Amino acid sequence: MYNLNELNYFITVAQATSFVKAGKLLGISSSALSHSMRKLENRLNLRLFNRNTRNVSLTEAGEQLYRQISPLFDSINQEVNALSHFINTPSGTIRINAPSIAVEHVIYPKLRDFLPRYPLIRVEIQADNSWADIVKQGFDMGCRLGDDIAKETIAVKISSPLSMVLVASPEYLAGKVPPKQIKDLDKHRLIGMRISAQHGTELPWEFMEHGKMVKYCPHSNFVINNHLRKQAVLDGLGITWLARMDVEQELVSGELVELLAEFAITYDSFYLYYPSRKGHSNVFKLVIDALKC
Repeated sequence: MYNLNELNYFITVAQATSFVKAGKLLGISSSALSHSMRKLENRLNLRLFNRNTRNVSLTEAGEQLYRQISPLFDSINQEVNALSHFINTPSGTIRINAPSIAVEHVIYPKLRDFLPRYPLIRVEIQADNSWADIVKQGFDMGCRLGDDIAKETIAVKISSPLSMVLVASPEYLAGKVPPKQIKDLDKHRLIGMRISAQHGTELPWEFMEHGKMVKYCPHSNFVINNHLRKQAVLDGLGITWLARMDVEQELVSGELVELLAEFAITYDSFYLYYPSRKGHSNVFKLVIDALKC
């Protein structure tokens, strides 16, 4: 295969009709350029240029070579220049794994304003309440509470701290004695969550008592792994434990009532996490910037 740099130099000299002018365009000395052209001529065993002290012109063989390869190099340059579209108009796909609560109340509200500005960016989100291996499963980034993120990953804060709340509807509480202590929950109908079929037990509810975290293991009458827990508590099926951000409006409107408020726990904020700072695309960085606090 011929040296493409030499052929590119040849085209530039042919167009400039001067080694000095062509050298300035290429950023090399005229003597180095002249030496390169002699190497090309020796390799082809043909004289491509007529040289004199002031000008350079093409020989008949040089004219033929120029006519044949110049359009090809023009086409290559056009295709390379077309790649600037990916810089000026970011495009690509970012895959995110995140808990449902973070998707609904943190990630989606921010992407709702971001995505219309970048029509060629595609974001795929898997709402997943389990602890996925984002590298093994092919995600670009994951989302977890700060305390749950591995130390070797890069973490970017995307929310305020997560406050939890124990709630019930006024309809459910009518005629019942509200719980005064955590253990009183045993006397009530409960709405629980199981993360996945692989996790045999229900998700424990966590509270703060005398400055220490206390775990309560519910034995619920209704167990589900998605947002229907909120609808179930609104429908009066029992008491459940949810993120405050998920029921803020219902608490204000009185559709739900907070219970055991003095035992409520607040967790660290949600963070995006990913394995390395290196090699990330412009699209990756734009999505991070859109989601971070």
